[in-house]
This record gives sequence, C-alpha cells and structure tokens, in this order.
Amino acid sequence: MRHALPRLSPALIVATLALAAACDKTPPADPNQVLPAGATALDLASKPQILFQVFGDVSDPKIMPIAAVVGGAIQQIGLTRQGWRELDSIYFAAGSTYPVYIANTQRGTVKVTRGMWADQDSALYPLPGCRDLRPLGGASIQVERRSNEPTVELIATALPVGPKAAPGNQFPSSAMIARMGRELGHALGLANEMDRDELDSLDFVARMIATGARRDPTLLVSFIDAQAGDIAPGVGHTSHILALFDKVDTGYVPTYRHVKSGDAKSVEFQRVLDHMDVDGDGIDEIIIESWHYAGDNELVVLNFKAGQWHEALRASSRWCLDPPKPDGKPTP
Repeated sequence: MRHALPRLSPALIVATLALAAACDKTPPADPNQVLPAGATALDLASKPQILFQVFGDVSDPKIMPIAAVVGGAIQQIGLTRQGWRELDSIYFAAGSTYPVYIANTQRGTVKVTRGMWADQDSALYPLPGCRDLRPLGGASIQVERRSNEPTVELIATALPVGPKAAPGNQFPSSAMIARMGRELGHALGLANEMDRDELDSLDFVARMIATGARRDPTLLVSFIDAQAGDIAPGVGHTSHILALFDKVDTGYVPTYRHVKSGDAKSVEFQRVLDHMDVDGDGIDEIIIESWHYAGDNELVVLNFKAGQWHEALRASSRWCLDPPKPDGKPTP
C-alpha cells in the first residue's frame, strides 16, 4: 500500500538524482557549522552507536545514517562538513558489517561495499545543486526475508538492543484484530469530525506488535489515502490516521493519536518503520517515518512513558544538509 503513495522517500531520491538541477548558488561554507542547521553536535570520539536505514533494490541496497544512540537515547545526528566525512570513513569503511533488525529481532546482516567519499573528493551519490550531503553507502545484505518484494527497507545498528518483548497473552486472530482496529479507528476519526464513509474509502491496516508497553500487545491502526488527495495526487482533501492502542483494565484505549484531515499538501502522513528496545528498559521505541506530499521526510521516535506513547525525537531526514539559501528558497 505504501509504495503507491506519492512521496519523497530516500529510495525515490536515489532513483531521481540525475534529474535534480542546480539553479541557485549556495552560501559560502562555514567549516565549523553543525549540519543540519539547529542540530546539536555529535561527539564521534565517543564512538556513538548509529541507527542506519537500509533501503532500495535487494540486489543493490543503500545504507544511510538516520540517528545516533547516546546514553540510551536516540538523538539527531549533527556534524560539521568534515565530521560527516569522518562518520563516513568510520562507519562506512568497506567491509563494515551491522546486524539488521525486524521487530527487535536480528534477521541478518548488512555489509558496506563502499562509503560515500571512498575516493576522498567525489561522492558516490552526488546531488546536483547540493554541496553538503548526508552520507550514503553501497551495501549488500544477507537477510531472512518474508516476502518476494524486489525492494527492502530495514533498520540496522551495531547497538546491542534489548531482549525481544514477549506479550503475556497470545495475539488475537487476524479477523479479530481487523475488527478491533476498524472500530477503534472509526471512533477516533469520528471524535475528530471525520466521516465514516471517507475512512472506509482509505487503505486500512491493523496489526498487533509486541512492544512490551503492557502485558498485551500494542494495536497499530492506520487509515491512509494512497493517492494523497481526492481530486488528484496531492490535490484536494485527504484524511489520515496513525494510532496506537494499549490494553488497560477496561480494554484497548488510544495511547498515540496522529489524526489529520485537510488540504492534501498540508496533511502530515506517518507510517511505522520498525520498533526496537534501544534504551534497554524492556519497552521498544517505535521508529516512524513522517512526510508531507512531495515534501521532506522526518524521523520520529516514540517512547512509552506514563501510559502513553510520546515523541522522544523528531528530526529531518533530508538528503541535502545545506542550510537555507539567503533568498529563503529550499535546497534540493
């Protein structure tokens, strides 16, 4: 379902690099500026663990750093221009191998075949019009796959993640999960002035995930418009729900609510990439990708505190790290 939704994912950026055009000059580089703008500098000397996203064609996947883990917490990566090259040389040295996780369980490995700046000056994947890039490495994977899709999208890290959360009770049947998810999703949508018929016209997903937040598994519910607009892709009205429900004494209650409705270009879409116990507290962090139609992506990390899922991190996943231009125009 998500592959049909028009958006700028990292894989799409890679496929369209040759079409990018440089129109405006970039401001002079400040060698001490931390990129992306506003990020806190990461100390590479402390050898932080890095979370990577592995994506693209199964036969030629790419690997990209998306966040760091410092003191048991996931944080945005901020580095100077030279710092990003140092990260590339440290973590993307040819032959570097990292475990690949699916739902907090190691399912294989990814091996770096070449870093971004292996020959010092020429980037492996240049982006015309952009001076400062987030490093991207070439890779090969050995992964236990559960589908025959030609592409992959995985999380990798050398971080020793916490033990897999085992639900105290068995998962309900698929039919029961779907019925629960639709009823709870409808109730959430109707409470936010959404229309039942519109919700039923959207792509619907409901599944249980063992997060460790409660004895019973967490229920994930999503309603999403595959076209991102009722007139044309990115045009007109759209609605979207991504919600999490956890069980208490009275039954399943909403513990995370992302409920959006309005102009297609203004609605923020979200989807769960994966979940893993990064801080070792026995409860998984949930890793989410957030985006607007034809807009930039953001990494969102949720953790479970005081009975609710909260945003612990929201950070840009933009390919180009250049600061905004003086005229306010966005960089590629």
